[in-house]
This record gives sequence, C-alpha cells and structure tokens, in this order.
Amino acid sequence: MSGEYVVILQNKYMRTFRKAEATDRSRAKTLAQLGVRETSIFRRMVDRGVFVDIGNGTYYLDENGADEFIALRRKRGFYALIIMLLVMLFLWIFGGKLFH
Repeated sequence: MSGEYVVILQNKYMRTFRKAEATDRSRAKTLAQLGVRETSIFRRMVDRGVFVDIGNGTYYLDENGADEFIALRRKRGFYALIIMLLVMLFLWIFGGKLFH
C-alpha cells in the first residue's frame, strides 16, 4: 500500500467523522452508520488517539488527537525530506569518488 493512499484514506476517515459531527462522546457513531470499514489503517488511528472507541463498535473523532496526529505526520514528512536532501547533497559532493 503506498504512502499516498494511506494519507488519503486517513484524511477521508477524519472528514467522514467531521461531516457526521461525530466529534465527541455524546455524538459517537458506529462505523456502519458512517459507512466506514474497520481497516488496519483505521485501527492504527484508534491506537494513536485520533478516534476514540467508547464500546459496542461506537467511535468519535478526538479533535485534539487528530491535530496531534496531523502535526506528527507533517513532522515525519519534513524529516524524510531533509534526509533525502542530505543524501542527494552527499552524492553530489562525493559523486563517484567513493567507489574508485
């Protein structure tokens, strides 16, 4: 599964919960009501506090958890970009000199 697909699906899940206003315990809904399947991606988001399971297959979106999740995802993307740039710089500086 590609990283882009995972991010798209994560965003879709969060959008679905927001659209259904399932954003606190009193407005929690079942996945069937939301038309969401319980995938491994969804499960990981529950484990990371984005969605809260209040029992009986009922969930709500924790906005603070979602904000922290998105911030962490952005931070990881930024670090990955920095590492790629450093590798490219290293290869540019040393070119083929390392292997001769």
